[in-house]
Formats: sequence, C-alpha cells, structure tokens
Amino acid sequence: MMKQKITIAILIVGLFVLGIGATAHHYRHQLVVQAGQSNQRLKQVQQQLQTTQKQLAEQVAKDNHSAIDTRKTNQLTGVQQQVLQKKLTDSHFSGTILLVKNNRIIYQDGRGYANYEQQKLITPQTTYQIASVQKSLTAALVMKAVEAGQLKLTDKIGQYYPQIKEGQKITIQMMLDMQSGLIETKAPTVDLTEQQRFAFAFDHLKVQNIGKHFYAPVNYLLLTGVLEKVTHQSYQQLFEKQVSEPLALTSFGFMPNSIAGQQAVSYTVENNFYGEAVPVPIFTYTREIGTGNMYATASSLFQVEQAIVQGRIISKNSLHQLRHTQTGSYSGGVYNWPTYFTSHGVESGYESAIQISQDGQSGVVLLSNQYKVKPVPLVGLTKSLYQQFCETQTKA
Repeated sequence: MMKQKITIAILIVGLFVLGIGATAHHYRHQLVVQAGQSNQRLKQVQQQLQTTQKQLAEQVAKDNHSAIDTRKTNQLTGVQQQVLQKKLTDSHFSGTILLVKNNRIIYQDGRGYANYEQQKLITPQTTYQIASVQKSLTAALVMKAVEAGQLKLTDKIGQYYPQIKEGQKITIQMMLDMQSGLIETKAPTVDLTEQQRFAFAFDHLKVQNIGKHFYAPVNYLLLTGVLEKVTHQSYQQLFEKQVSEPLALTSFGFMPNSIAGQQAVSYTVENNFYGEAVPVPIFTYTREIGTGNMYATASSLFQVEQAIVQGRIISKNSLHQLRHTQTGSYSGGVYNWPTYFTSHGVESGYESAIQISQDGQSGVVLLSNQYKVKPVPLVGLTKSLYQQFCETQTKA
C-alpha cells in the first residue's frame, strides 16, 4: 500500500514537473513568436519610413525643379502642327524648338542635322553654344552677391578696377543695363588665360557717353571679374553652387562640351542648306567669360530662365531691381516688356533666341546651329511662335 502511495506521489510530481515544463515551453514559444512579430512590425515601420522619406524627397524635387525636360513632345492640334511646320520651313530653321504654355511643354523637337557629314539628326538632347543669352545668368549671379551683402548696385567699377578711366563715374547698375559707356575696341584672336583676358580688356578699353545705352559685352566680362573678387570663387564655381546644383541641371555647362556627340556642329548657310562647318577655335569662348562661353539644351536653358523669374535663384525683390525696365529696353541681361522678356545671342555659327513670360510659365526657346538673317531672322521667328502658341498676357 505504501509503495502504491509512493508511486502515485512520484507520478503526481512527474506530471507537475511536466506541466511546468510544458507551460515554460509554451511561454518560450509565445515569446519567440511575439519577438518575431515585433521584428516584422519593426521592419514594416522601417520600410514605411523609407517609403515616406523617398516620397518627401521626390516631392521636394518636384517643388524645386521645373517640369521641363528633354522629352520629345507634341501636344499641338493638327492645324497648329501645320502652322508651326510652315513657319519653320519658311525660315529654313535648323535646331531645337521648345514651346511651353502654362508650365507644360506643348512642343519640343529637333529639326535638321546636328552633324550633316554624319547624317546625325538634331534632338531635344542636342546642345548649342548659347552666346549672349548667358548674360541674364551673369546678372542673376551679381544680384546673388548683392543679396549676400558682398557688393551694391551703386558701387563704382573703379572700386574694383582702379585702372579704368572714369571708373568712379560708372556704377554696377549702369554696367548691368549697358549704360556704362565702356567699349572694348578690339577682341582677342588667340587663347588667353582669364587674367590675360582681363588685361587685354583694360588695354583696349575706352569710355564714351556714360549713361547712354550701348550694347558692349565687356560690361559683363568685367562684372564676372567683380564677382570673383567679392566672392573669392570662380564664375564656374558660383554657377555650379548657386544655379546648377539647386536646379539639378543637366546638359548646361561651360564650353567646350566634353560629352561626345551631344553638341551640334555649326554650319554656314548655302542655298538655304548646310554649307561648311564653322570653326570654333578655343579663343571664341575663352574671350567671352560671363558673356557667352556656355552651352545648353533648349529645355535646360528654359529651366534656368524660369527659375530666375520665379524667385528660385534670386528673390522677386532683387529681380525687380535687376530688371527694372518695361519698355523693351535692356536691363539685367535681357530686354524687358510688361508681360515677357527676350534675349538673343550669336557666336561661331550658333544662334539662340528666347521669349518667355514674366511669370516663367510660358515661352519659346529656339537654339540653332546656323546663323542667318534671311529669309526670317530668328528673333522674328521666336516672337511669331510666342504670339501664336504661348502668349497668355500674364505679368509677373
């Protein structure tokens, strides 16, 4: 009897121990499951956070950058296409056409050959030397320095270059408006370093009719020098830091374009067709520091001009100080009208023309690898296309 009781007691204790073990195992299993679930939830939260961060970054990029890109686009009606093609054919246009209305590309394409010998066609990705259209960018960089307190529009050029005769009578504002009276009597025909280029300008500089408009690129060359003096950075560094990087620009840079096959070859005109390729020696752009030594696609050029007037490079107040005219006269690197502004450049067989609304929402950019005044000047064609397809009568 005693043995049975002992056996029963042992069995009870054994069952109790097994129960505890089973319970412990159960709880351990639960803890493992819960830990796994927690890790899974943590991974899900991390993935959601990464997705949210990506979406925020994309939204910031969307907010900061233009909707304009290099895609071939045609949103015109059949009738509009016929009108456009007739205008381009009548003018024998060779180059890239960009039409923007209400911040939307309605047409972008290339016409003609980027390289006639290789039968390579022009596309929206083709780049061109933009010549004097660059001056609007230089003017904006000057205003960036004004905003930073590094110079004033009332400063005299003589403060920075005492060797300029009557430099104490000429303000930075006058130079921006081409009213300084400064004229360079000769242009370099050999490649020069930047310092040699400035020395050449001083040796061939004269002053006449201070306060009256006279278009002279040397104004913007010297403004580039002033910028480098007050910022202690090169013009290229200023462009990259203050314009190119914030706008995430591509295909906009300094001559020569080192991207193989992207730059259009410029040509003379023979019988309204392609003549000889125009030589582009190094000095043709090293002498144009700040005034015409950059290349761009049509879309990247529009992006920059749009950003300037929309307050993404300089403030609206600075813009109004810079471009203070409204009668078509020159100020801040462009010709200003109440509802739009224009600019035009010619260099080494390349020709560029823009007409853009003051709010930056609409405009025309024509970049060509042929310079011609007949049968239709590029400025006239640009104006015609703007009125036909893009005009909205909107003031800034």
